[in-house]
Amino acid sequence: MKLIGRKNSSNVQKVLWCCAELGIEYEHQDAGREFGVVDTDEFLKINPNRRVPVLIDGDFILWESNAIVRMLSAKYGMGKLFPRDLQTQANAGRWMDWQLATLGPDFTAMFHGLVRDKRENRQWDAINKSIIATQANLQILDHYLAEQEFLAGKDLTMGDIPIGIYVYRWYEFDKIDRKPLPNLERWYAKLIERPAFRECVMVGLG
Repeated sequence: MKLIGRKNSSNVQKVLWCCAELGIEYEHQDAGREFGVVDTDEFLKINPNRRVPVLIDGDFILWESNAIVRMLSAKYGMGKLFPRDLQTQANAGRWMDWQLATLGPDFTAMFHGLVRDKRENRQWDAINKSIIATQANLQILDHYLAEQEFLAGKDLTMGDIPIGIYVYRWYEFDKIDRKPLPNLERWYAKLIERPAFRECVMVGLG
């Protein structure tokens, strides 16, 4: 099995973290941004979107990070990252979809503005709107986590993976006026305790 994508990509980190939690062995190839590869004809054949990550498992090729995490969790982590109970499974999947539809899009302007744009090119109106929207989204998480340890219950599941990567980035940003979110902070502290999270996610912003 081969995973293609740079290790500092948030979407690639979802898969790296999932694999580390489940002890999955794989070959890794850096690709994207400074590593190139995605603009080649060979890469176009495996992902017409020219984005990472891409997972190659024998003759099977899969792109889209959350789809990869779902498949690996079901194949290697049934009853662990992939809950057996249908409602718990749906709950975990719901948070993965929420990351793609809500948290991620609201987060983008802040991330690009504070991490990738040169200081003189920063669009502060867009950045500040992104900060406000992200804070509101995280308050939703904080409220939800008041009732349980992880997003789909008492144990870590695939649902925590996409969210955890964004929350790490939120707490890494300098000079953001963050409102206290005690339940989110408790949950995040539990993630930090996990060696796989520290190894695959806590590697700086890229």
